[in-house]
Amino acid sequence: MPQFLDLPRELRDMIYWSFITSELPRPTLGEAHWLFRFRRVFEPESSQSGEYGCAYSLEEKPSTCANLLCCNRQIYAEMRQMIRLARRKAMMPVKLDCIAEDESFHYFTWLAIPLVRTREEIEIGKSRILPAWADRILERYFSCTHRMLSSGCLACKRSTTLIEQLWVDVRIFGDRAGKWFRNSNPPDRISWAVCAALKHVLERGPNFSRLKDLRSVVMVEELVLNVVTPPNVPKEKYLAEDVPIDELRDGLVHPKTVAKELLDVWNTIWRADEFKGKLYRVLIERIGKVRICIDGDTYRVRELQSELKRGQAERLRIAARVGW
Repeated sequence: MPQFLDLPRELRDMIYWSFITSELPRPTLGEAHWLFRFRRVFEPESSQSGEYGCAYSLEEKPSTCANLLCCNRQIYAEMRQMIRLARRKAMMPVKLDCIAEDESFHYFTWLAIPLVRTREEIEIGKSRILPAWADRILERYFSCTHRMLSSGCLACKRSTTLIEQLWVDVRIFGDRAGKWFRNSNPPDRISWAVCAALKHVLERGPNFSRLKDLRSVVMVEELVLNVVTPPNVPKEKYLAEDVPIDELRDGLVHPKTVAKELLDVWNTIWRADEFKGKLYRVLIERIGKVRICIDGDTYRVRELQSELKRGQAERLRIAARVGW
């Protein structure tokens, strides 16, 4: 029986490619044992954070291709070539699926986590259990012991995980009228539910069953929010694009209405004049840019990091002018 490296390079590349670009099957709304596969959030106080009605998958997250890269040098070199090709074609994003049912309940499931980059840093000269003045004394008089403490278990270790592209498919189902009978949340439920899931990923990692914050920092270079129209739905079933999001009507919300809602939520977070706007500030701090798409076609783009840097520079300029 031939070994893997005995196969022709073309076949090995096909195996690498399928491994890098593979995705888990998308869940189907209402399938057998549907509700037992998710951890649903129904606490009344969760409505303020936008998590009311969110449901997070309890299944194991997809594995990355990092283990295969560690096999040997030849596989590492060959697979790195395929990874570079997949990146150029934008075909290896970290993928998250969201089913928006009746604009009311939202089910989040991981589809693919092909590869992420993690960097670990150690802050030498600081201890988690000693105050700052004790650190300075140790550094001055007991440099050898202090270096041992600082590089061991007492050092301040910090890791940063970078996701180059996080792709979220928002699949809309159901009827606009249904959300008014299923929960009493604000009308812009889809956008806040997506923000709640993103906040969970940035602060608690990809494990949706985790309830405590990570000690590491998760960053996203590009966030793609892709609104997916349901198949086999005639156009007359859609509501008009300009129908207000708080208006009660029978029909399926228009994809452009959802895309506009996902775009406008960033203005609310920027203003921070509401409770949820302040709560989700971490999204602006850790996401480079946001691209809103409809069925894969770009609708709008927001450069969050460049906007943040301009705002910080303007704040410093005003502070210097008024003498703060």
